[in-house]
Amino acid sequence: MTLLNQLLYLACLMAMVSPFSRAQVPPETDNSNLSAGGWQGKEVALAVAWRAYDAMATNDGSAIPELLSLARWWQPFPSGDWGRPELSPEQKEERDAMAVVLDALIQLNATIPAETLRNLAPDFENAVAVALARMPIEESGPLSLEFYRSPPVPDYPLQHVSASLLALHPRPGFAGKLLSDITVRATVFVIRPGGETYGTGSGGSYFNPTEPTRDDWPMIGQYKLSKEMSEGATVLVAGVEPIYVSRVESVRYLGTDQSMSRGMYLGSEQRRGLIAEMLGISPEQIPWETRLQANIEFASLEQFNGELLAFVEEQQQMYRATAEALRQRKLLDSEAAPTLPLLEINLNDVRGDDDEPTSKDAVDLPARVEWSKF
Repeated sequence: MTLLNQLLYLACLMAMVSPFSRAQVPPETDNSNLSAGGWQGKEVALAVAWRAYDAMATNDGSAIPELLSLARWWQPFPSGDWGRPELSPEQKEERDAMAVVLDALIQLNATIPAETLRNLAPDFENAVAVALARMPIEESGPLSLEFYRSPPVPDYPLQHVSASLLALHPRPGFAGKLLSDITVRATVFVIRPGGETYGTGSGGSYFNPTEPTRDDWPMIGQYKLSKEMSEGATVLVAGVEPIYVSRVESVRYLGTDQSMSRGMYLGSEQRRGLIAEMLGISPEQIPWETRLQANIEFASLEQFNGELLAFVEEQQQMYRATAEALRQRKLLDSEAAPTLPLLEINLNDVRGDDDEPTSKDAVDLPARVEWSKF
């Protein structure tokens, strides 16, 4: 620690009764404009950050009860646009300090109670995912199912880690929910008899944020989750498709942006892979796909509708076979009707304007099949 940092640290400590006592904001401080969440201005964020950092750096296990107390008193911020809260500068500093506290608890191998993790999950998804994965399975199982069913942010790291843990140690109700959460998107091209067939493709990219400067704060240890092995990473959740974790340091809390959760989107294809894992097979052995295309010739409306429904039935027969395989392994309730993936059909007529039009209204789609809204 530099001399300047030491002086700042000592000055902050003097503002508190003890390193982790709940330092009240002076009466003249006006917090009326702050939204609920964090410690609501009742902690000196910078002092907490340095104390937690030093506890971690010196492996001071005696600080664990006080760190857990800070974590327990944390309250999640309300969601803003796109699920991201709008925070004041003071709240951002409280969030940074809580990230240091969480890092210290994880590095000190502390067990964080389930209720505390629930409160922390909306603001510290990756760290909560790491703590969850390191809990004994008898304790993590119920909480994993809860995080899967009601994640702070659907389809992102915490729900992904929860689902991967449950695939290794399934709990009642999980397999059926996982299967029904899959959306199969089928693009059906309407073509002329003997006409040219069609297909589509897609791509994407990532970017990394620029690191700001900040001299008065300790470096904040945070947890990067990925589906790909990298230097310094360890296995967080084993399985056919492991999840890896690595600890990185930054001057500010990075959240769960793309650089901190590379490939950690729990989409339909990832859910399909977890179904395969529970069945003890590779994903390639599941005969159906989550994205597919079909070309159906249009000779007449009646003929086309018949072939479209035959295509739908073929897909649903494969879903039923997967559901039956899960039932045979006692992962689905034997009394309940099988829950199938949702089949979403995007009808794309690539014939000329002079051809007889197709009619969605003329097709009576079965249950769990819908026309695409896009």
